[in-house]
Amino acid sequence: MIKNVLNDYPITVILISINISIFAVLNILVWNGIEFSSLVQDYIGFNEKAFHGEYWRFFTSLFVHVEFEHIFGNSLGLLAFGTLAERYFGRCTHILFYLSSGLLASIYNIVGHCGVDILFDANNCNNLGNSFGIGYGASGCIFGLVGMLLVYSLSNTERLFYSSIISRFFYGTSMLVYIVGTLIIGHGLFSNGVVSALWGFGSPSVGFMEHTHGGGFITGILLSLLIMALRSVKVRPNTTAF
Repeated sequence: MIKNVLNDYPITVILISINISIFAVLNILVWNGIEFSSLVQDYIGFNEKAFHGEYWRFFTSLFVHVEFEHIFGNSLGLLAFGTLAERYFGRCTHILFYLSSGLLASIYNIVGHCGVDILFDANNCNNLGNSFGIGYGASGCIFGLVGMLLVYSLSNTERLFYSSIISRFFYGTSMLVYIVGTLIIGHGLFSNGVVSALWGFGSPSVGFMEHTHGGGFITGILLSLLIMALRSVKVRPNTTAF
Protein backbone atom coordinates (compact mmCIF):
# COMPACT_ATOMS: atom_id res chain seq x y z
CA MET A 1 0.00 0.00 0.00
CA ILE A 2 2.87 2.38 0.86
CA LYS A 3 4.48 1.71 -2.51
CA ASN A 4 1.19 2.43 -4.26
CA VAL A 5 0.86 5.75 -2.41
CA LEU A 6 4.39 6.76 -3.43
CA ASN A 7 3.77 5.88 -7.07
CA ASP A 8 0.20 7.10 -7.46
CA TYR A 9 0.25 10.26 -5.33
CA PRO A 10 3.68 11.90 -5.69
CA ILE A 11 2.42 15.46 -5.09
CA THR A 12 0.82 14.51 -1.78
CA VAL A 13 3.93 12.59 -0.70
CA ILE A 14 6.17 15.56 -1.59
CA LEU A 15 3.96 18.00 0.35
CA ILE A 16 3.93 15.78 3.44
CA SER A 17 7.71 15.31 3.18
CA ILE A 18 8.31 19.07 2.96
CA ASN A 19 6.08 19.74 5.97
CA ILE A 20 7.76 17.07 8.09
CA SER A 21 11.26 18.17 7.03
CA ILE A 22 10.58 21.80 7.95
CA PHE A 23 8.99 20.63 11.21
CA ALA A 24 12.21 18.76 12.04
CA VAL A 25 14.43 21.74 11.17
CA LEU A 26 12.35 24.15 13.25
CA ASN A 27 12.45 21.84 16.25
CA ILE A 28 16.23 21.53 15.95
CA LEU A 29 16.44 25.33 15.98
CA VAL A 30 14.14 25.51 19.02
CA TRP A 31 16.23 22.90 20.85
CA ASN A 32 19.28 25.04 20.15
CA GLY A 33 17.82 28.10 21.83
CA ILE A 34 15.98 29.85 18.96
CA GLU A 35 12.66 31.31 20.11
CA PHE A 36 9.98 29.93 17.82
CA SER A 37 7.46 32.75 18.26
CA SER A 38 10.07 35.36 17.31
CA LEU A 39 11.23 33.32 14.33
CA VAL A 40 7.70 32.99 12.99
CA GLN A 41 6.74 36.59 13.77
CA ASP A 42 9.88 38.14 12.30
CA TYR A 43 10.54 35.94 9.28
CA ILE A 44 8.24 33.12 8.14
CA GLY A 45 4.76 33.39 9.66
CA PHE A 46 1.81 35.05 7.96
CA ASN A 47 0.97 38.53 9.19
CA GLU A 48 0.31 41.99 7.80
CA LYS A 49 3.90 42.23 6.51
CA ALA A 50 3.02 39.73 3.77
CA PHE A 51 1.06 42.46 1.99
CA HIS A 52 3.82 45.03 2.29
CA GLY A 53 7.04 43.70 0.81
CA GLU A 54 7.62 40.39 2.60
CA TYR A 55 5.71 38.37 0.01
CA TRP A 56 7.53 35.11 0.76
CA ARG A 57 5.39 34.83 3.91
CA PHE A 58 2.42 33.80 1.76
CA PHE A 59 4.25 30.54 0.98
CA THR A 60 6.56 29.92 3.94
CA SER A 61 3.65 30.14 6.38
CA LEU A 62 1.92 27.22 4.64
CA PHE A 63 4.70 24.80 5.62
CA VAL A 64 5.40 25.83 9.22
CA HIS A 65 4.58 23.50 12.12
CA VAL A 66 6.29 23.11 15.48
CA GLU A 67 3.86 21.23 17.76
CA PHE A 68 3.70 17.46 17.25
CA GLU A 69 -0.12 17.37 17.28
CA HIS A 70 -0.15 20.11 14.63
CA ILE A 71 2.13 18.30 12.17
CA PHE A 72 0.51 14.93 12.95
CA GLY A 73 -3.02 16.21 12.35
CA ASN A 74 -2.15 18.06 9.16
CA SER A 75 -0.13 15.12 7.81
CA LEU A 76 -3.06 12.82 8.48
CA GLY A 77 -5.48 15.21 6.80
CA LEU A 78 -3.19 15.72 3.82
CA LEU A 79 -2.69 11.97 3.43
CA ALA A 80 -6.46 11.40 3.33
CA PHE A 81 -7.73 14.44 1.44
CA GLY A 82 -4.60 15.00 -0.64
CA THR A 83 -4.58 11.53 -2.17
CA LEU A 84 -8.28 11.81 -3.02
CA ALA A 85 -7.83 15.25 -4.57
CA GLU A 86 -4.85 14.07 -6.58
CA ARG A 87 -6.86 11.08 -7.82
CA TYR A 88 -9.99 13.01 -8.76
CA PHE A 89 -8.59 16.33 -9.98
CA GLY A 90 -5.14 15.42 -11.25
CA ARG A 91 -1.68 16.41 -10.06
CA CYS A 92 -1.49 19.90 -11.53
CA THR A 93 -4.93 20.93 -10.31
CA HIS A 94 -4.23 19.40 -6.91
CA ILE A 95 -1.04 21.37 -6.22
CA LEU A 96 -2.40 24.57 -7.78
CA PHE A 97 -5.56 24.60 -5.69
CA TYR A 98 -3.79 23.32 -2.57
CA LEU A 99 -1.55 26.37 -2.59
CA SER A 100 -4.33 28.71 -3.74
CA SER A 101 -6.58 27.57 -0.89
CA GLY A 102 -3.83 28.22 1.64
CA LEU A 103 -3.04 31.67 0.28
CA LEU A 104 -6.66 32.77 0.05
CA ALA A 105 -7.46 31.28 3.46
CA SER A 106 -4.70 33.37 5.06
CA ILE A 107 -6.02 36.50 3.36
CA TYR A 108 -9.58 35.62 4.41
CA ASN A 109 -8.43 35.25 8.00
CA ILE A 110 -6.60 38.54 8.34
CA VAL A 111 -9.16 40.55 6.34
CA GLY A 112 -11.93 39.06 8.44
CA HIS A 113 -10.29 40.42 11.59
CA CYS A 114 -8.80 43.64 10.29
CA GLY A 115 -10.88 44.64 7.28
CA VAL A 116 -9.71 45.26 3.74
CA ASP A 117 -7.75 48.33 4.82
CA ILE A 118 -5.00 46.02 6.04
CA LEU A 119 -4.19 45.32 2.39
CA PHE A 120 -3.14 48.95 1.98
CA ASP A 121 -1.90 49.91 5.45
CA ALA A 122 0.01 47.46 7.63
CA ASN A 123 -0.81 49.47 10.75
CA ASN A 124 -4.55 49.56 10.16
CA CYS A 125 -5.61 46.75 12.50
CA ASN A 126 -6.11 46.76 16.24
CA ASN A 127 -6.70 43.00 16.41
CA LEU A 128 -3.24 41.88 15.35
CA GLY A 129 -1.50 39.95 18.09
CA ASN A 130 -4.86 39.37 19.76
CA SER A 131 -7.52 37.25 18.07
CA PHE A 132 -5.63 37.05 14.78
CA GLY A 133 -2.04 36.52 15.89
CA ILE A 134 0.45 34.99 13.48
CA GLY A 135 -0.81 32.48 10.94
CA TYR A 136 1.08 29.31 10.06
CA GLY A 137 0.39 25.71 9.10
CA ALA A 138 -1.17 23.72 6.26
CA SER A 139 -4.70 23.69 7.68
CA GLY A 140 -6.05 26.27 5.23
CA CYS A 141 -4.69 24.27 2.30
CA ILE A 142 -6.19 21.03 3.60
CA PHE A 143 -9.60 22.50 4.32
CA GLY A 144 -9.52 23.83 0.77
CA LEU A 145 -9.24 20.20 -0.35
CA VAL A 146 -12.09 19.31 2.02
CA GLY A 147 -14.33 21.89 0.34
CA MET A 148 -13.34 20.74 -3.13
CA LEU A 149 -13.99 17.09 -2.34
CA LEU A 150 -17.33 17.89 -0.71
CA VAL A 151 -18.61 19.49 -3.90
CA TYR A 152 -17.15 16.70 -6.00
CA SER A 153 -18.72 14.01 -3.83
CA LEU A 154 -22.17 15.61 -3.94
CA SER A 155 -22.03 15.74 -7.72
CA ASN A 156 -20.48 12.25 -8.09
CA THR A 157 -22.22 10.21 -5.40
CA GLU A 158 -21.49 6.94 -7.19
CA ARG A 159 -17.76 7.43 -6.51
CA LEU A 160 -18.34 7.52 -2.74
CA PHE A 161 -18.60 3.73 -2.64
CA TYR A 162 -16.19 3.01 -5.46
CA SER A 163 -13.20 2.03 -3.32
CA SER A 164 -12.62 -1.12 -1.29
CA ILE A 165 -13.79 -1.60 2.29
CA ILE A 166 -10.21 -1.13 3.55
CA SER A 167 -9.87 2.14 1.65
CA ARG A 168 -13.23 3.37 2.93
CA PHE A 169 -12.20 2.60 6.49
CA PHE A 170 -8.86 4.37 6.07
CA TYR A 171 -10.28 7.48 4.44
CA GLY A 172 -13.35 7.61 6.66
CA THR A 173 -11.37 7.28 9.89
CA SER A 174 -8.71 9.79 8.83
CA MET A 175 -11.30 12.34 7.75
CA LEU A 176 -13.32 11.95 10.93
CA VAL A 177 -10.24 12.31 13.15
CA TYR A 178 -8.99 15.36 11.26
CA ILE A 179 -12.24 17.32 11.02
CA VAL A 180 -13.59 16.52 14.49
CA GLY A 181 -10.11 16.98 15.98
CA THR A 182 -9.90 20.44 14.42
CA LEU A 183 -13.25 21.46 15.87
CA ILE A 184 -12.48 20.02 19.32
CA ILE A 185 -8.85 21.09 19.74
CA GLY A 186 -8.83 24.22 17.62
CA HIS A 187 -12.25 25.63 18.35
CA GLY A 188 -13.53 24.03 21.54
CA LEU A 189 -16.47 22.07 20.16
CA PHE A 190 -17.38 20.47 23.50
CA SER A 191 -16.42 23.31 25.81
CA ASN A 192 -17.91 26.14 23.76
CA GLY A 193 -20.78 24.41 21.98
CA VAL A 194 -21.41 23.92 18.28
CA VAL A 195 -22.40 27.51 17.48
CA SER A 196 -19.42 29.01 19.28
CA ALA A 197 -17.07 26.47 17.68
CA LEU A 198 -18.28 27.47 14.24
CA TRP A 199 -18.70 31.19 14.97
CA GLY A 200 -16.62 32.59 17.83
CA PHE A 201 -18.09 35.30 20.01
CA GLY A 202 -15.75 38.00 21.18
CA SER A 203 -11.99 38.10 21.64
CA PRO A 204 -10.02 35.89 21.84
CA SER A 205 -12.60 33.32 20.67
CA VAL A 206 -12.30 32.54 16.96
CA GLY A 207 -14.77 30.16 15.34
CA PHE A 208 -14.12 27.77 12.49
CA MET A 209 -15.80 29.98 9.88
CA GLU A 210 -13.92 33.06 11.10
CA HIS A 211 -10.58 31.30 10.96
CA THR A 212 -8.15 30.14 8.28
CA HIS A 213 -9.92 26.77 8.44
CA GLY A 214 -13.22 28.28 7.34
CA GLY A 215 -11.49 30.42 4.73
CA GLY A 216 -9.86 27.37 3.19
CA PHE A 217 -13.14 25.46 3.26
CA ILE A 218 -15.04 28.25 1.46
CA THR A 219 -12.21 28.70 -1.02
CA GLY A 220 -12.19 24.97 -1.80
CA ILE A 221 -15.94 24.98 -2.48
CA LEU A 222 -15.64 27.95 -4.83
CA LEU A 223 -12.63 26.49 -6.66
CA SER A 224 -14.36 23.14 -7.07
CA LEU A 225 -17.42 24.85 -8.55
CA LEU A 226 -15.07 26.71 -10.88
CA ILE A 227 -13.48 23.44 -12.03
CA MET A 228 -16.88 21.90 -12.69
CA ALA A 229 -18.04 24.96 -14.63
CA LEU A 230 -14.89 25.04 -16.77
CA ARG A 231 -15.08 21.31 -17.49
CA SER A 232 -18.75 21.50 -18.42
CA VAL A 233 -18.01 24.30 -20.88
CA LYS A 234 -15.10 22.30 -22.32
CA VAL A 235 -17.17 19.18 -23.04
CA ARG A 236 -20.32 20.97 -24.14
CA PRO A 237 -20.95 20.40 -27.86
CA ASN A 238 -20.61 23.35 -30.14
CA THR A 239 -24.10 24.51 -31.05
CA THR A 240 -23.15 27.76 -32.76
CA ALA A 241 -25.06 28.29 -36.01
CA PHE A 242 -23.21 29.42 -39.08
